[in-house]
Amino acid sequence: MKETLKLLVKLQQIDSEKLDLKYKRREVRNALAKDKEEYQSLERQVAEERERQQSIREEGQRLEQEKVALETRAAELKKRFEMVRNTTESQAVGREQVANENKLQEQFEKIDRNDSDKEKSLQKLAELQSLFFAKRAELTEKLPGIKEVLNGMDSEIEKVDARRKAVLKDIPANVQKQYNDLIKTRAPHMVVEVQTSSDGDHTCSGCNIGLPPQVIGDILKGDQLVCCENCGRILYLADKLEQ
Repeated sequence: MKETLKLLVKLQQIDSEKLDLKYKRREVRNALAKDKEEYQSLERQVAEERERQQSIREEGQRLEQEKVALETRAAELKKRFEMVRNTTESQAVGREQVANENKLQEQFEKIDRNDSDKEKSLQKLAELQSLFFAKRAELTEKLPGIKEVLNGMDSEIEKVDARRKAVLKDIPANVQKQYNDLIKTRAPHMVVEVQTSSDGDHTCSGCNIGLPPQVIGDILKGDQLVCCENCGRILYLADKLEQ
């Protein structure tokens, strides 16, 4: 049973290595996903700002057309005013002229605002494009290195899996099942050392609960696997395992 315990400790160390590699690989992939998300977000913002700019341009064209129509109307009213022959008609035309001039003034203000929006949009688009191209260049430069790192990690995980398989073949099937069941609830520490205090008290290093003398006696017998009655982890005495 001592040899089985040694194999379980070794298996746990291998599983810990694999868990660490998978965690590091996940961190690398998450960082890459974040970079890609930022890139895609900038790409969307650039497209949206281009659409907004097109909308502002179309609005500007419409406002210019309306301005021309108002200016044409102003010229017509001026001619009409010059041709009127009575006060009543001249007053009516004068009122139309004032209303048209007011509309024309409002139109100029709208055009000014549109021009201002166009300038702001151009500036924002330039800023977004600068960020977008910088992010694209950064990703282009980083991707080969990231792929190399991920491939290296995948290769390491394959090697760890091969070592794990080699250890597993020498562990009885029932013990493998016990260990695998513990992985579901106690990972990454399924096989833990018994801690001994200066007073000779023993505790499970997995849950820090005291162990009765009978448990220690069972471990010393070495004819079966002994588990902590509190957390269920497989226990071992380091000194006995090294003998």
